[in-house]
Amino acid sequence: MGMDLSIGSANTKILVLVIIGICACAGAAVILFRGGGPSPPTIENFGAHNVTTTSATLWVDYDTGSWSSVKIRFGYRKNFSETWQYTNWHEVSGSARSHKTISGLSPITGYEFTVVLQHDSSELSSSIKKFETQAVPPTIENLEFTDISETSAVLSASYDCGSYSEISAQFSYKEIDKDNKTTDGETVSGSGVFSENISNLTPGMVYQIQTVIRYDNILHLGDVKIFQTPPLPGQIDVPNYEAIGTLTAVADGDTIFVWLTWVKESVRTRGVRAERNETIRFAGGIDAPETGANAEEGGIEAEMFVRDLCPMGIDVLLDLDDGSLHGAGPFRDVYGRLLAVNYIRGDNTWINVNAQELRWGLQEYPSNEWLEYIGFGSEFDPYEWLEDNYPYVTYPYVP
Repeated sequence: MGMDLSIGSANTKILVLVIIGICACAGAAVILFRGGGPSPPTIENFGAHNVTTTSATLWVDYDTGSWSSVKIRFGYRKNFSETWQYTNWHEVSGSARSHKTISGLSPITGYEFTVVLQHDSSELSSSIKKFETQAVPPTIENLEFTDISETSAVLSASYDCGSYSEISAQFSYKEIDKDNKTTDGETVSGSGVFSENISNLTPGMVYQIQTVIRYDNILHLGDVKIFQTPPLPGQIDVPNYEAIGTLTAVADGDTIFVWLTWVKESVRTRGVRAERNETIRFAGGIDAPETGANAEEGGIEAEMFVRDLCPMGIDVLLDLDDGSLHGAGPFRDVYGRLLAVNYIRGDNTWINVNAQELRWGLQEYPSNEWLEYIGFGSEFDPYEWLEDNYPYVTYPYVP
């Protein structure tokens, strides 16, 4: 119409246009105030996490903008490859973080990946990020030990180097309450079996064995296995035991704490595990005098007796009590403590700690009811420990 609306300043011109838009109709006012149309969807590559030897979890942040829903999928490929692989399309809505785990990848391989968003007939790709899968670690496992004599044995283990061209393999072994020793070891490759002959062993002794492998400045110790050397004629046999551990603390005269290093298979299936600190309550009905707030005569002395007999760090053989009638589980009392007879190594003998304390206690503090819990049920008969010919004590008992 040739109407000139160019009056006043630039701000005045904008005001006039807004007024005209509002006067025209309500719909025109909405269009003018929206200023730019629908907001587009967005995606951002959030990276790869939980990367293993053959899998990775890919993450994306997305916002569908003005669209009620969009489709996204991940594309990935080995570094320098020309071919992308894609996951299936996945419909999403709103704004959130999403992920997809991909598998079937190659170990020690670099990958790059992106995220593709589809809306209407358009596709939007995110930035490209990279990750590298891990190496397959070597494995090693003890086999049966052979040619065990009073003073020697042959140790064998199977191994697989995994992704590594070669590894160093050897054995670590220790007799109860002695320092660890290691074999010379060897460098191996591929997979197979290696063996070592160890000598100068002690007759009638329990040995704990671990495999040791080294690779990429990593030291890995296998699970603890055991064997026993035969005793010499006339030597006291190794007592029965179902677990081995290291004493970490003494609670009082009838309770200790032990870090378990080995547990017999039949016991593991009943809830007792290695690599745990367990509270061990003396089995056989023993009840030492109390300490602490409810201290009784002889309580501190009983605790000190156990501390002197079992110094911190000593190895303990545990014969777990399978006869408890009032326990919270197999081998346990109502408080969940493992019930056991505890054996330690003495001078050319084995000492039943429970029996040793019982003998001492009956002599030194006869007024205490040392066998107060004998009626609770036990596979052990403590009266056998008081007999003259009982072999696993050194403390004399005179009834």
